[in-house]
Amino acid sequence: MTNKAYLYRAQARYLVERQEPTLWAKVLDPSNPHRQNVIEQVVQTALPETKNVDEVSITVKAFIDASLPEHLIELLERIVLHNSDFAENTSLQNLLILTAIKSYPTRVMDYINKLDQYDGNRIAELAIDPEHRLYDEALCIYKKFNQPVNAIKVILYNLENIKQATEYAEKINQKEVYSELGKAQLDHQNLPAALNAFISAEDPCMFERVIMLNQSLVQKSDLVPYLLMARKTLKDRKVDNELIYAYAVGGEKYLSALESFVSDPN
Repeated sequence: MTNKAYLYRAQARYLVERQEPTLWAKVLDPSNPHRQNVIEQVVQTALPETKNVDEVSITVKAFIDASLPEHLIELLERIVLHNSDFAENTSLQNLLILTAIKSYPTRVMDYINKLDQYDGNRIAELAIDPEHRLYDEALCIYKKFNQPVNAIKVILYNLENIKQATEYAEKINQKEVYSELGKAQLDHQNLPAALNAFISAEDPCMFERVIMLNQSLVQKSDLVPYLLMARKTLKDRKVDNELIYAYAVGGEKYLSALESFVSDPN
């Protein structure tokens, strides 16, 4: 190691240990001719070697205050990915991914797959933000943190891929996920697919929209399975009326069901 390199390394170690924000501000000032050399030693040796959380915190803040995203992300990578003492630190993992989202988006997917102690909701919300549009990354986070409802919302409303959403709902097979799919299918006026989704979800909450949309999109009798599902939890005259009508227009197929239904007190 040259004398200059040794000197810069010693200065970097001194900076990290002193934990003085004002001193950091002077060293990281763009007018300092030795700034780059000290930064390199801080990133490569001084901070990765420390086990003091306060030293890490103050150094990271100094880099943030000095607007050094390139060096900050290199520093965080060395601490989080290669320093076992801070590998599980939630704040540092959050900061690494957030820095990548804002400055180096191509690295985000790699980080969210490698790490698992970050705040999934916070990171995913920032990824979805229109300023960043990292929809695949947000989807990956929601899947990783077992949030299937949020995951299918990303597929439906950000990626706008109804086919992928249908496949995902079938794979997950959760009622809340099927409900979201059913609502989206209604918005697309795909009533048969919406009916299937709502039946799988056992969710009658959109029955008025379903009945209204049914006037022109499907045969009235196609509503029977959906209306039977709805009657399990809903006691509503509209549902009963629609079911009677669906039975009636269904012909002989539903004749016995119609007779049985109207003979009961409804």
